[in-house]
Amino acid sequence: MTGKMLRRLSSLRRTLSEERHESRTAVRLGGRSLACLRRVAPLAFLLLFSFDQSSSAQRAETKSKTRVYEIDLAQSQVTATLTQEGFISRRYQNHRVEVKNFSGKIEVPEKDETQLAVEVEAESKSLTNVDEGMSEFERREFHNVVNNIVLESGKFPRIKFVSVSVSDARKSGEARSFTLNGDLTLRDATKRVSFPVTVTIAKDQLRATGEAKLKQTDFGITPYSGKMGLIKIGDEVKINFAIVAKAP
Repeated sequence: MTGKMLRRLSSLRRTLSEERHESRTAVRLGGRSLACLRRVAPLAFLLLFSFDQSSSAQRAETKSKTRVYEIDLAQSQVTATLTQEGFISRRYQNHRVEVKNFSGKIEVPEKDETQLAVEVEAESKSLTNVDEGMSEFERREFHNVVNNIVLESGKFPRIKFVSVSVSDARKSGEARSFTLNGDLTLRDATKRVSFPVTVTIAKDQLRATGEAKLKQTDFGITPYSGKMGLIKIGDEVKINFAIVAKAP
C-alpha cells in the first residue's frame, strides 16, 4: 500500500471518528434537552394555571365593584297625578293613581356613581285609583277607562323604564342629585324622558326620590274625555316616586 493511499485511509478514519463523536454528542444533548423539558413542563403548567386563576380573580373583583340593588316593593311607592278639567273638577281637582306592582334594579359602579344603570318595570293593570271620597262605583268606572281605553292593559301589560345616562350630577354630604335620562315604554311607544332624582347610597341600601312630568299625547294616547264634558283628563301626568332598593 503506497504512502498516498495510507494518508487517504487515515483521513477517512478521522472523518468517521468525528461523525461518530458528533452523533453521540447530539444524542447526549437530545437527552439533556428532553430531561430539561420534563423538568420545566410542570413549572410552566403551574405558571399558566396561576395566571388563569389570577385573571379569574381579577375579573371577579372587577365585577364585584358594581353594587346591585333590587327594589323593595313593600317600602317603595310610585304615584301618578292626573288633572281633572271637566265639570267634575269641582269635586275632584286631581286624581291620584298608585302603581301597586312594579320591580327593578339599580346598578352602581363604586368608582363612578354617575354611571349607574336603572331598570324598572310595572304591571299596567296594577294602577289603582286612591282618591279619597270616591265611591266604589266611580272607582270601578275609573279603572275600566284606564285599563281598557287609556292603557289597553290587556294588549300592553307592561310599562318599562331603562336609563341611558346621568347628567348634572352633584353631591352634598350623603345625598347625590342628578338628572336621569332614559327610555320610557308606555303602550306601544318608547320615548326619551329626563327627570331630577335625589339619591342616598349605603352599602346595603339605596333610597331615591324624584318627580317626572310627561304628556300622554307624546305616547300616542288621547287624554280621556266623556260623559258630555263631565269628565275631561288633562294631557300632563305628574309622577312622584320614593324608592327603597336593597343589596341582595
